[in-house]
Amino acid sequence: MVRISTLLDLLAALVSLAGVAPLYPYLDGGARLLFPLALLAGLLRGRWPGLVLPTIPATLTALAVLVYYLPRVSRVILVEPAVNVLVLLLCLRLVTERSGRNYLQLFVLAILALAGSSLLSLELGYLFYLTAQVTLVTVGLVLLSFHGEDPDLRLERRSLRRVLAVALLLPAASLVLMLGFFVILPRTEQPLWHFLNPPASPEVGFSDQVSPGHYAEMAATGDIAFRVAGPQLPPAQRYWRTIVLNALNGQTWVRETPPPGAVTQVLGDGRVELEFFAAPRQGRYLPTLDLPLALAQVRSRELGEGVYATHRTSDRQIRYRQQAVPDGVLMERGRIDRDFYLRPPTLVSPRVAAVAEEIAGEGGDVGARVAALEGFFLGQNLQYATSDLPAGADPVDAFLFAKKRGYCEYFASAFAQLARLAGVPARLVGGYYGGEYNPFGGYYAVAEATAHVWVEVLHEDGRWQRLDPTRLAVNAAGDFLGARSRGPGLARRLADGIDYFWTQAVITYDFGRQWEAVKGVRDQLRGRTAPSAAASEPRPSGAPLAWALVLAALAWGGWRLWRRGTSREERLLRKFLRRTAKRHGLAAIPDAVGLRELADRLDDPLAREFAELYGGAIYRDRKLEEGEFRRLREIVREMRRSEG
Repeated sequence: MVRISTLLDLLAALVSLAGVAPLYPYLDGGARLLFPLALLAGLLRGRWPGLVLPTIPATLTALAVLVYYLPRVSRVILVEPAVNVLVLLLCLRLVTERSGRNYLQLFVLAILALAGSSLLSLELGYLFYLTAQVTLVTVGLVLLSFHGEDPDLRLERRSLRRVLAVALLLPAASLVLMLGFFVILPRTEQPLWHFLNPPASPEVGFSDQVSPGHYAEMAATGDIAFRVAGPQLPPAQRYWRTIVLNALNGQTWVRETPPPGAVTQVLGDGRVELEFFAAPRQGRYLPTLDLPLALAQVRSRELGEGVYATHRTSDRQIRYRQQAVPDGVLMERGRIDRDFYLRPPTLVSPRVAAVAEEIAGEGGDVGARVAALEGFFLGQNLQYATSDLPAGADPVDAFLFAKKRGYCEYFASAFAQLARLAGVPARLVGGYYGGEYNPFGGYYAVAEATAHVWVEVLHEDGRWQRLDPTRLAVNAAGDFLGARSRGPGLARRLADGIDYFWTQAVITYDFGRQWEAVKGVRDQLRGRTAPSAAASEPRPSGAPLAWALVLAALAWGGWRLWRRGTSREERLLRKFLRRTAKRHGLAAIPDAVGLRELADRLDDPLAREFAELYGGAIYRDRKLEEGEFRRLREIVREMRRSEG
């Protein structure tokens, strides 16, 4: 026997925990301390009545909480004080007297707390807490109906299982309904409650300048910079272009507006279409697959040199599409200001100047000078490293002739400086190289650890050539290329695939995606498909797999609930009646007809044996023994075999 009030106390604690858990990192110290104590006191209040807080002190405490937090509310800071108030009021409700109304108030406070957490963070874990809370609150409402009739009611365990089985069907249906509303309800570009959100801290991005050591600092983080849905690419094509640094300020490469007159064009075949899901960014620059043709579904502008940027920084994840030509050629048309890309650094060591002078003295075109530079780098036995990096006033000189170890920006900066000194127009390109392909979602996950910088040189015909001096390191095959080609483990890929699906299906689900879905349905009804700019390039997606997993989980849960709601004897009887009706060509078997009477009417030996075994147990109010159950199941199977 289980008391209804005991079950409701347990449910109240679980509902409160589901509402407050995602809020915990945003709570003040007092709320963090009081909530677990209130939770424990609420569970023990039945044994120790002294833990129950009287109504008047509880009311006065609630007023004090409101007075304390009200001055902290402002236009910019609104959500965090509000959720702290909700949690503290929930703590008070956990330790006060319990009635049907009080249980309802507790459920409402917990629901509001969980809703408040969605304004601060909407990670994948929110789905778990939402599902748990909807389920628990629904079961609690069913139990409250019994509690209203008799607060001291006790239920047998068998009766309790039946009540819970029925109660769990309701949240399953409500979750399906909520999913439908999420898909079809219209939404604005900015959520109506977005003004409540405090400005998020940008996580990743590039600035307008890069100095030696900058990329090593970026690589120290394990954050995902962006994910890209699209076809698999060979390693040589996994260069993600973000920014072009075309000028030197001391030893720091900076971005300046390219000189007017020239027009950058991307030539070549083999276009691919990709879809980016970028994290909130520090800067305005958008990563693209090199070489980019065009961007869509994002407000951006082309800054020249194959660089794209948003009009302002974003504190939200950005979704956009891109067309690219990975094997294309970047050409400059019109009047090219080669002197702009030949401006030397202000500080040049004698050893660096001597190397550049020697290469320039040998003459030859750009290709010959680039080959001479590559030969010099190979001859220096330079190592790729992320620690113990060169420093000082002239890190390039220290890198080439002293330390002989460095990160990608050391290789690229030294190469570009030498190229300019040797009469070769050059610039740096910052972005990422590599990425882990996830077959569960059909996308690349590109982390901050893959931040990279390389060089582009300008040939006499206006063609820009990509060069990656880091590949000239003596240990490049293992420490550089090898580290960026190793994929994650199975568990990690599956977890990241689920997170990607959450981002794609929920975080970035906006009006634009709704409209695409509407157009897709319209085109299907019209018997045609919408044209695609890259129809020849199928884009794998994780959505079908994810939806299949979700539907399978719902089906399995529904089947389990149905199984729990009926005994195995009842299910076996239903199978017997269906087989009997089909065996004898009956539309249905009347409910008023008993098993023995049915067997006699049909003159069926199998039906008669079933009736004797089944009735001998059920009519004596006992369950079937295991041997009896196996024989009855075999009878049903023999009926099925005889039908054929």
